[in-house]
Amino acid sequence: MIKRSILCLVILVLCVVPGLFATGGQETATLTVWDFKYGEVEGSQKPMKQIDALFMEKYPGVTVDHVSQPHDTYYQIIQAAASANKGPDVAMFHPGARAYGFGDILIDLGPYIKDVKDQFTAASIAMVSQDGEVGAPIKLLPMTMQGFGIYYNKDYFRKAGLDPEQPPKSSAQFLAACEKLKKAGIVPIVVGQTYTIDFLLRCFVANYFGPNVAGLKDGSVKFTDPQFREGVEFVRTLIDKGYLEKEGFSRPYFMDGIDKFAAGGGGMFVGLLSDVGNWKAFSDKLGADNVGYFPTVNFPDGRYKDQQVAQGAGIGYGVMKWSENMDMAAAYVKFYTTGEGARIYASSTGALSPNTAVTGFESAYPALKSIQQYLKGNLALDYIPMFYSGYEDDSNRLCDRVFVTGEITTDQFIVEYQKLIEKK
Repeated sequence: MIKRSILCLVILVLCVVPGLFATGGQETATLTVWDFKYGEVEGSQKPMKQIDALFMEKYPGVTVDHVSQPHDTYYQIIQAAASANKGPDVAMFHPGARAYGFGDILIDLGPYIKDVKDQFTAASIAMVSQDGEVGAPIKLLPMTMQGFGIYYNKDYFRKAGLDPEQPPKSSAQFLAACEKLKKAGIVPIVVGQTYTIDFLLRCFVANYFGPNVAGLKDGSVKFTDPQFREGVEFVRTLIDKGYLEKEGFSRPYFMDGIDKFAAGGGGMFVGLLSDVGNWKAFSDKLGADNVGYFPTVNFPDGRYKDQQVAQGAGIGYGVMKWSENMDMAAAYVKFYTTGEGARIYASSTGALSPNTAVTGFESAYPALKSIQQYLKGNLALDYIPMFYSGYEDDSNRLCDRVFVTGEITTDQFIVEYQKLIEKK
């Protein structure tokens, strides 16, 4: 009777824990991961493969099936998976409105990161929490932080008679620098579609409203403010004088515009604090000592100066509620955003990690030193993630209509731009 009981127990264990003995006691699982970065063969894919390999080495019974999804239809694909209640174990999201809309299919990662939560900046944790609320369930773990600023080619500045160590921070200095670059036969500002203008306006808005940028959401500040008008008219001046490269408006920002500046195509570029179009990409191509950085343009009547626009998080991974390997999926997300995984991704791509334990690249990259100084100082929130998921696309279409096709006036643009943030 005892022997029969033992036999039944063994059979039960084998049924309940399939594969337990197939790998010498190691847990077996296949984790399916979807994201819109893995397809970047010259960018994120290489470090991602390295991190995946290290994860599978740590968990020998686990296989990572990393699937690249197209960026332009990514959220439609996620929506289809949500409707079917079936899809990947892990998926990448942009924190903000796009992620919040999928909050009901993402687990709370808070219980899994109690030992490392303090490594992440408070701003990044807030942004990856449901609806951006402090203390709400943590739906993603942030891989990068996001922001924008103006990179410049120091060698071209020298050729144009400009001081390469003193970037043109005021509006007057900026226009003068553009004119000198143009006279020297150098494209003043390399352009990639209207993303260039969108990013530039976001830099300006950080300077207009400073710590009050969030007031755009509750209506305490508005785009109808005279300061914003000054910025819009400033962009129009840059176009009219030929400082913003007009042919660039038909050039994809990702990656053609980025690549043109990295190849020495112009004096300045409105780039990112992200895993592309950043300090590392430009420094590795143009020379680390040849790349300068400043965060925005200061206007005479502005209340704030040198504000660095930033999002607490740029991209992140979440775990889907339908995952049959939820704990392992959470371990995978944690592996990517802490320790060696986070270090590999940051050092390979130039992404700024919101994990404060990831450091050590500053000495080799002067531009990064400058960026980090601005990040420690006057930081202003980027307003784009505050609004609905299609806001950035709609704002770019508006930029096209006023700055490229000229079908609407500056006044009309400002009115319509304000209406966008009131759209639900």
